[in-house]
Amino acid sequence: MKTFITIALSILILTFFTQCSSAQFDKKAPFTISKAYYQDWVGGRPGSSGTILTLELTAPVSNHVIVDSLFYKGKICKLDVASFQNKHTISGNFIKTNVTDRDIIMHSDPRKEMTNNAPDVIVSFPFELTDNECVISYFIKKKKHYYKLTNLTKEKTIYYQ
Repeated sequence: MKTFITIALSILILTFFTQCSSAQFDKKAPFTISKAYYQDWVGGRPGSSGTILTLELTAPVSNHVIVDSLFYKGKICKLDVASFQNKHTISGNFIKTNVTDRDIIMHSDPRKEMTNNAPDVIVSFPFELTDNECVISYFIKKKKHYYKLTNLTKEKTIYYQ
């Protein structure tokens, strides 16, 4: 009986953890992408850098679609939808943080350490992607969908002053 419970529990846990990685990708996105690219950027301050991934659309995103997140190079970010002068885009900004910039108070009195910020939570990445692939998640009628984009191109790096 103990063996049966162990096997059943193992199968249940395995099914739960592989659910996201085996997520079914939609064959067609609910919006038409005319161009998909990413650009590295470097800010004016030392340690300020990141990557912007932009999807140019032929038309605005429909009202029944709620664009959610972008999965790219082992990172996840929320997406921004913008429309300006007949240009429609979806973009995500992946900011690279410099851990050495944090001021951490180390003291024998724990009350003095209470002002320290909590460390960033590391979330497991649910997809295996190459450098020119990303996954977009969105909701249609409260159901989460995924679309895998495989033809990203790299644009010139942006240097901010």
